[in-house]
Amino acid sequence: MPMRATLVRTVPELEGKLPLTRTPRGPRLTLKDGTLTTWDQDLQPLHRLPTGLPAAAKLLDARADLSALVAAVDGGLCIVADTRRPNAAVIAVAADSATFITPNRLVVTVPGAPAEGRSFSEFHRVLLMDLEGVVLDEQRIEADEASPHALVHPTDPAVLCDFIMGQDGNVLAVIRADGDALSVREVFPAEAFVNRGFNPGGTRVLLPPYPMDPGSAVVATWPELDIAARLDVAEDLPEVQIGIDVWGGFLDDDHVLLLATEQAPIVATAGLREAALVQLVGFEAVSGDEGFIELAAPLAPDRFAGVVWNHGTRQTTVWRLERV
Repeated sequence: MPMRATLVRTVPELEGKLPLTRTPRGPRLTLKDGTLTTWDQDLQPLHRLPTGLPAAAKLLDARADLSALVAAVDGGLCIVADTRRPNAAVIAVAADSATFITPNRLVVTVPGAPAEGRSFSEFHRVLLMDLEGVVLDEQRIEADEASPHALVHPTDPAVLCDFIMGQDGNVLAVIRADGDALSVREVFPAEAFVNRGFNPGGTRVLLPPYPMDPGSAVVATWPELDIAARLDVAEDLPEVQIGIDVWGGFLDDDHVLLLATEQAPIVATAGLREAALVQLVGFEAVSGDEGFIELAAPLAPDRFAGVVWNHGTRQTTVWRLERV
């Protein structure tokens, strides 16, 4: 599927980062100096909402209609249950992720206390919490010094969360809420994937490879999590020099975006067929002589965002895709 991409715009305001997006249809969000901003498919600001949160607050998630949000600040968790009348409940938990699994329930992950004689956490607490900060249920994931990344399903009360452990790999888990009860199930224990994106219909999920073994990416069915398609670099894209990076997602129900590490985006069908590197038209204007796209994420069926690294600096860019 030969494709080319043309630069639409650079976005200095995003300072070399990508907005937070939890589902394929958005919204795309940032929180800076206590102001929540939504962004359109060209990463133009759509709406700005003062939240009353401290300038250092880090956005963790928000409802799709922006009526509630959750953020981390100074070792605590801030829950704003009604953004029209901001009055944050501050919970004394050092959460490293929080996700709206239903409109009124949060899945919160918290590093466990290190064991005696250890300097790092060997597990994560997984909490089901209401919007007042009351813990309704708790489970545990065994993962050493992990950094979680949660991906909420578009319609189901479920989260696919990876717990990245650096050189020790990744634990990928399905977290479900049944009323006020929580269940956690590890998936693909023998594989090395990260969670990157559900298709808009929520029937499939794109799983790029963990960096330690970057040779293949898969699409799995949901909720069965059977591997439906696999892209193998050695066989399907021999022109890829290093491997497949951890970034990407579904452009629409029929196409996916991946990223060849330090090389170029990849577009393929949802069945991971017809995969091809994307030709970047005029890329040198933003990359210089040694730059490359470090992060990439879909914005629309014909749009993606790319963070361009160039001699230690990063800038956010928007690109339009078209068939060659």
